[in-house]
Order: sequence, then structure tokens, then C-alpha cells
Amino acid sequence: MRICLITAAPDHPLLAAATALLAPRHHVEFIDPDRAPGAVPGSGVPPAGHDGSGPLADVYLLKSHTPRGLALAARLEERGAPVLNSAAATTLCQDRTAMAALASRAGLPFAATRTMATLTELAERAGEGEPAFPLVVKSRHSRRHDLVARVDSAGRLRKLATEWPQEPVVVQEFTENSGWDHKLWAIDGRIFAALRRSELAPEGRGPTRPLDLRDLPTGWADLVLGAGETFGLSVYGVDVLDAGDGAPLIVDINAFPGIRGQAGAPEALAELALRTASGAAIRR
Repeated sequence: MRICLITAAPDHPLLAAATALLAPRHHVEFIDPDRAPGAVPGSGVPPAGHDGSGPLADVYLLKSHTPRGLALAARLEERGAPVLNSAAATTLCQDRTAMAALASRAGLPFAATRTMATLTELAERAGEGEPAFPLVVKSRHSRRHDLVARVDSAGRLRKLATEWPQEPVVVQEFTENSGWDHKLWAIDGRIFAALRRSELAPEGRGPTRPLDLRDLPTGWADLVLGAGETFGLSVYGVDVLDAGDGAPLIVDINAFPGIRGQAGAPEALAELALRTASGAAIRR
């Protein structure tokens, strides 16, 4: 089988470990859609066309959220190639407004979210007695180094607006919690879990702690699987807060996150890639 990674970082721990499992019997290559293409060292296989042309791989793993990466994935899908996750599902998870709307329609316990055209507009409203503090402000469009901040006063909001004046944002009420996010991940229905100190905690983002699935509150694992089905995702993460007495509150859903340090995750990803590739070969 030919497995192609759409990524700028084929040496990412999850991808590198999955590649090591696949490479002895299968060809693994990668495309960085924002740079020149290249083959994984030792694969012996030249990469597929940088623009989506050339012979198709048997399956593509989309760990790129850039506009070029998403466009490349869409072109490959149009040619009949299987892409995990799909370009449409990945794009949906980059828009926090669309994400919240779909989660709400599906009945998922997602944080109430409203959208503002710019952070400046939100700051101007603070002088009119709204919004209520504390609140969480996030960039509408999820990307590396985007804005995610707890805001406790109008002064703090105005300061942020000077730094991000034209940034489209979403606003959520701050939910009191332990300061630790439940990081829940799924690969083809297999769930992994950890605790990570939230970037909104006073101490800032902190270490990740292992979490046994048996320690999850009742129903949380099913919630993660339901989120994946709703968003059409096979490899994804769901960030959940304990809103009290084990009541879950979803604050984010991520397509193809890192899933670092989770025993069994590389094996699950390799198995998913091969099963998808085999199914596509049978259909052809």
C-alpha cells in the first residue's frame, strides 16, 4: 500500500511512530502542501504530485489545516482518493462558529457561543454594559498561535483589542472548573484520554497527566464517539470540562490533533490507514 501524509511535520511523534509501523511492508511518503514535496527517508518512493496530480496514493492522512493543505485534500478527494479526515470535516473544525452551531443542532453539550465580527466591536460593547465577565474570547478561525484568552474586565478586553483589532472572534461564558481540561482523543472509535492544565488557568498551560478511561465520568466516552459521528471525523480530539458533578461541557473539537504520548495511538492510526486503503482498493 502507498500511504501519504499531508503535513509539514512528518517527524511528529504520532506520525513518525505510525510510519515506523507501516514502513517495513508499505510505502509511506509525505507532502508539505506549503513547501516542496518530499519522501520519507528510506521509503524509496517519490512523493505524489505537489498539486494533487500524478498517481494517487491508496490513502492520505490529512494533518495540515492550512488553506493549501485543505485545497490539496479537496482535489485529491475529487479524484477519488480517500482522505482522513476529509477536507470538509477538517475545514468545519477550523471555524468555531460553524462548529458550535453544528454541535448545538446535534444536541451536544457545547459551550454557548456567539460571534463578533471583530474584537474591536466586542470591546466597544464593553463600554455599554456588556458582555458579562468573566468570559472566554477565541479567534473564530482556529489556527496555530490564534487567540484564546480569559477576560475578566473591560480594561483587559480593550487591551486585547489593541493587539488583535480586526480579529473575528467567538465569545463564551467562562465556566468555573478545576483548571484542568479533559483531553479526549479518538482514532477510528478507539478513545484515549489525558488531563492537561488549561491555558486559561492562572498558571497558564501546564503538563499533561495520564488518565485511565475507567476514571472518566459515565457517558463521556459515548459523548466523544457521538461528536466524531456528528462531525464526520475518524481522527480527532474533544476538549471537555467538568461543569460540576461530572456534567460534560465541550469547549473545542479538533481534527487530527497530536495525540502525543498515548500508548496504542500509533498502532490505531496505522491500522486505520491500512483498513481505509484496503477498502478503497476493493472499491476500485
